[in-house]
Amino acid sequence: MLIQSKYQNIAIVGINRETTSIMSLLLGIEGVRIVRIINHEFEDLHDLEKYEPLDIIINATDDHEVPNELKKLKLGKADIISGLTARILFLSGSGQTTWRQERIRILNSLHEIKQAVLLSKNKEELLKLFLEVAIGSCGADSGSVMLVEPGKKILKIEMADGLNVDIVRSTAQKFGKGIAGRVAKTGKPILIKGSLNKYLNLQGKDRSDLVSSISCPLLIGSEVIGVLNINSKKKDRIFDDGDLKYIKELSSFAADVVKASKEFEITSSSAFSLALLGSAQAILDMDFPFEERLNLLLMKIANSPGGVICNYYEFDPERKIFLVKASSSFNMSLLQGKKIKLNDSITKKVLKSKGTTSLNIMDKATSQRKWYIAHPIKMHKRIIGLLFLHLVSPNDEVSEEKKIVARIGDMIAHEFNKNTEIQFLKIQSVKLSAVSEASFNIASAKDVTELIKFALPDICLILEAEAAVFWLLNPVKDKLEIFKSFSIEDQYNRLKQMEELDTEILDRTVPGDDVLLIEDLSQEYDESYNDYPQSLLSKSFGRGGQIAAVLSLYGKKSLDLYGSRSFTEHDKEVFLKYCLQLSKGLAMLMPYFDEKK
Repeated sequence: MLIQSKYQNIAIVGINRETTSIMSLLLGIEGVRIVRIINHEFEDLHDLEKYEPLDIIINATDDHEVPNELKKLKLGKADIISGLTARILFLSGSGQTTWRQERIRILNSLHEIKQAVLLSKNKEELLKLFLEVAIGSCGADSGSVMLVEPGKKILKIEMADGLNVDIVRSTAQKFGKGIAGRVAKTGKPILIKGSLNKYLNLQGKDRSDLVSSISCPLLIGSEVIGVLNINSKKKDRIFDDGDLKYIKELSSFAADVVKASKEFEITSSSAFSLALLGSAQAILDMDFPFEERLNLLLMKIANSPGGVICNYYEFDPERKIFLVKASSSFNMSLLQGKKIKLNDSITKKVLKSKGTTSLNIMDKATSQRKWYIAHPIKMHKRIIGLLFLHLVSPNDEVSEEKKIVARIGDMIAHEFNKNTEIQFLKIQSVKLSAVSEASFNIASAKDVTELIKFALPDICLILEAEAAVFWLLNPVKDKLEIFKSFSIEDQYNRLKQMEELDTEILDRTVPGDDVLLIEDLSQEYDESYNDYPQSLLSKSFGRGGQIAAVLSLYGKKSLDLYGSRSFTEHDKEVFLKYCLQLSKGLAMLMPYFDEKK
């Protein structure tokens, strides 16, 4: 609840530094009246019943019994909130700022809410805080937070404001049904402007009082754990795209806290401190290059209770091995380009399970149990790396430690995906510029032989391909024949292997503008192709339903941190643009490439 009425009568329980901090904040806000400050250690809390009507009671104490005692009092409709909640709710000042200015300040201050996970196990207070911030900062009339029931695809209201009590108690929304159900099923938010009845084609259930609504998923990764809803009845307050963007940011924050709150209850007795998760996210949020943040994170994990060494490994899909990329225990530059390989037994376990795994041995010299936890880092469901932790623990199992390593691994994967997308865009721009430059070579070719002589090396260099095979229609025999092949490595036997494979793939090409992309050839062909390149791009040329030529690329060879080991949709886009330029060149040199003919 942000400040909405003209006056707010407030009482504060506790006399300490927290009280002083809250006092200095409230005294600068117009319309707020502090009617009582009570010392719970020496005074009777029942005295608060004399100051009706109270709007808000701020519990500034660390005494866990105070909230229970306050709930027993006859305080009317007074809200009982923590000091943290008070700072967030009143941080927007005297009300002279705009909604958008308030939101910026709220979002900048919400990092404090993460600390609430460490201070309190009270999930209800956290949900109440987020709902009050959402309703108040968007000028909404009502709202609710719905959470997914464990093991079921059902949403239930956990916290509501402005809704009928009977509705709150009875609401159980199946995935796919109603607005919240659709949001939970798709994982995508919904902004509604206008009649809710019309939007849902409702019959019998009147929701005509609402003029605008937002329903936004609470997501952890791709998993929907709940839905945040806000509604407006005021015709002069119809939500827009700016409100939707803001609620999405708030929902993301709420989901993280709800998830962390659950994990806190599970791991509170563990040797691993939950604070490690907050520290890990703080490191990943730093404005440093990704590699530097990764090194800092590994050192932080290794310095946690029981931690010894923490490494990050890159996965080599061709050799099926993990090679160290960053470490908490040594300077990578001292290796002078040498690569340290992960233990074979752990590698086999990770590749077999494709999930978090662990091994342990008893150190005879120290009688301590050594644990090795490994969590694969994935991008688009492909393993690209591994987070590895060596720790010492007397426990017979490390299930809680595995969960935290997995959570941090997922944070790294999210950050890696974000950085990879940025790098892809930069690389994509360079490649498209290279295609434009290559078009000059295509336009200056005197004949088809010279054209293809330039074209195959150009496209191999642009897309980091190992080899290219070009087929051309023989008009006399009326069939396609290999016109020229090219290999970066210039290995005759391997090039012949790719020509044989291309012969089999040729019948899958079709006339038109589409490009054939096979990311993993071993998944589509028998084991005899395991030694062949991993991926393929192929495009046919021609008009009128007849294939006049085919260009195929094999084996991407990108070895940088952000590069893929197989062709991607980004590469497909570049390849298509190059093929369009090549098609124009062929049309100038060969009449049957001319669309008009």
